Amino acid sequence: MAWRPERPVTLPSHDRRPIDSFPPRVGTGRIFPTKFNPPNASDTPRSLFPLSRIDRAIPPLIRFIRRNAGNNQFLVFTDGACLDNGGANPRAGCCLVFRNSTSNPPVCGYASFPLEKQGPTGVEHPQTSNRAELRAVIAATRFRHWTGEGCRCLVIATDSEYVVEGMTKWIKEWIRNNWKNNGGESVKNKDLWQCLLGEVERWDERGMRIQFWRIPREWNTEADQHAKVAASEGAPQRFADVIGFHA
Repeated sequence: MAWRPERPVTLPSHDRRPIDSFPPRVGTGRIFPTKFNPPNASDTPRSLFPLSRIDRAIPPLIRFIRRNAGNNQFLVFTDGACLDNGGANPRAGCCLVFRNSTSNPPVCGYASFPLEKQGPTGVEHPQTSNRAELRAVIAATRFRHWTGEGCRCLVIATDSEYVVEGMTKWIKEWIRNNWKNNGGESVKNKDLWQCLLGEVERWDERGMRIQFWRIPREWNTEADQHAKVAASEGAPQRFADVIGFHA
């Protein structure tokens, strides 16, 4: 089964259009992502993954790249936020941070967008912080042709226990139980879990692993700030890709 995004999202400093060659797909559980475990308790994303220049790219690119890991392990921060979460007028937004932002020259190191009303299957869902968190990660995996930049392991840094435990632990039980939780109820946000699992499998086929690093909220303030701003912009109807052509 394949889903095709239908509407590009317009974001500052980035081009937007659907990715026709890699439509989102339903993950099967053939492979699961793992947690990223830093070598030392004092390690932070910025200390382990300092800003580094990729000279083989034209033009050269700046990314968060792991020290002493063959320069092939990248990190992206993600976050989701929802204004009036659980209330009468919830509005959610998402953000991924893939490098630093600069004013001279002007470079935008993040991509933020309001959460769509529809998921990847075309079905409408309520706006929630959990959906925004998951949607931000999906956007990060599809944002760039990561292997073309030399990435062989993409580390998603998020403060969401829901995302990290869900993708590395709970999802295995959900699949075994035909997408039912321990209480026998249908798993919430199944469409996004399946879509994200599909991205894990797609990248594995292309030689790249995806790992999840749960970080403290205070290490993720930039993504959180931009996600909250995006949440106030108003939700578009259709699921669409967020693509960093000149990132």
